[in-house]
Amino acid sequence: MKKLIALVLSVVMICCFSVTAFAADSPSATEKVTVTIRKADVVDPAGKVDTEYTLDAGMTLTVKANSKYGKFDSWSVYKEAATTPSTGMITLSVLNLAAAKTEDAVQGTDYEIVKGSLTTEEMTIKLNTSVIVCGNYDNVKTDPNVSSNADGSDSAPSTGDMTVAYALVVMLAVAAFGFGVKKVYSK
Repeated sequence: MKKLIALVLSVVMICCFSVTAFAADSPSATEKVTVTIRKADVVDPAGKVDTEYTLDAGMTLTVKANSKYGKFDSWSVYKEAATTPSTGMITLSVLNLAAAKTEDAVQGTDYEIVKGSLTTEEMTIKLNTSVIVCGNYDNVKTDPNVSSNADGSDSAPSTGDMTVAYALVVMLAVAAFGFGVKKVYSK
């Protein structure tokens, strides 16, 4: 009987270990913004091109032109286009599926240039809202809605959460419990 109780307690303890893994994150006091970099190198937070980063509003971000895309011309900064509230009427703009998903971000409102300018190869901006920063090369403006399919880092891809590992531990504990019960009652 002591072995059975010890086994049950160990299974309960294993289940308790996973409780904090499934807890929601605590709310943060700062507003979060997302930024996507297209055809440029990120200087401040190391990362990949065309990856969306979540940062605190008011943080600065430094981007640098990359010569592999051609001769640098300028920077373009975009934000998601504001959606119009639905009135129940179907308009031609709603039916236009090729409509742009972004619009030009407003300097001073959506972002502020801290160092450099839109024409220098390296620029530092302060983020006030979510933006997409695009480097323009060889007199061609970069489309903010199309990924440049570039991998800017040598690191491995990020892994997923540990839910499967926790489920495997619980299943193994249940199997061990079952074998223990079978052994106790077979005597």
